[in-house]
Amino acid sequence: MAFERSSLKNDFGDPAGEVRACRQESALFDFSFLECVRLQGPGARSIIEAYVHRPLDTLAHGAIAYAVRTDLSGAALADLTVWRTGADSFEVMSGRHEDLTALMACASGQVEASDVGKSRAVFSVQGPGTLDSLRTLGKIDTIASLRYFHFAHVELAGARCMVGRLGYTGEAGFEIILPRNEARQIWLQLTRYSQPAGFIAVDALRIEAGFVLFANEFRLPVSPDEAGLQQFHRDQNRQKAKLKLVSFRAETDRLSVPWTRLGVLERPVDPGIVTITSACNSVMAGGVLGLGFVAASTAQPVSLHDPCGQFRKIRQTALPFYDTLKRRPRMPWRAGEGNLHSKVP
Repeated sequence: MAFERSSLKNDFGDPAGEVRACRQESALFDFSFLECVRLQGPGARSIIEAYVHRPLDTLAHGAIAYAVRTDLSGAALADLTVWRTGADSFEVMSGRHEDLTALMACASGQVEASDVGKSRAVFSVQGPGTLDSLRTLGKIDTIASLRYFHFAHVELAGARCMVGRLGYTGEAGFEIILPRNEARQIWLQLTRYSQPAGFIAVDALRIEAGFVLFANEFRLPVSPDEAGLQQFHRDQNRQKAKLKLVSFRAETDRLSVPWTRLGVLERPVDPGIVTITSACNSVMAGGVLGLGFVAASTAQPVSLHDPCGQFRKIRQTALPFYDTLKRRPRMPWRAGEGNLHSKVP
């Protein structure tokens, strides 16, 4: 593993096994491609609020906010996380370099902006056995008690790390931000107890959990409301959503992995037409599972039609398909959880 700013590796030889490891024990992902900018100084919060159109005055030190960046027309471009590291200090993380370049350009006066992603790696450990894996690296009492979307600084394997309670899989887990020069040794230690997993696995996990991917869902010009993200974005000119995000099961003769729809995506107008933005071979669904957009007037349940003709027998399902109440990632670690698995010596 090079831990450079690059694309997430597709797989480690068994994508389906990597998904099962995440659902049943724990999986380890390298998210070091994520970019991060630090803004600090009086006015830093106001700059970020104007950038993401979300108030952050109630965001406490040690808490994380999910946010959506939009273009001038109100269409979603990317989702970001905002970590409050001090009274006037924030770190913003995104998978798109252009988001953070634009945010840094907004800094002025007493606000200092710096790219801090170059010197760091980002790992994500997800699944019910996550605490088992992390306990082998050091004392984890602080992070074991973290609430969802909060973070703390801890020492893991001798390295000072910032660990956030969040993830992209629908499972409880953590994101670990660590010095890049410590990445290799910590990765190797974590792989003794967590299954390394790649993009094919995380793509299937996030589709099952109903999470959007900016490179897929935001290719179609949709508002945060239409993507189901209205609570994370304040829009002074909010209009009634004409589309809605849905989950579906389907059949197809061929599904490349990871899958993405080629060509220009058209907004559906007629009820029953679905613009498919994501699809995977889901372990949980036992077949093709995907996300897409339909006209807001489309009722459920209803058979859906793919105008591109690749998918057939499209049946709308609950969104999210996995953990429909979205309780698993938010639930506290239960008493007695975290006992080491038999594979730990």
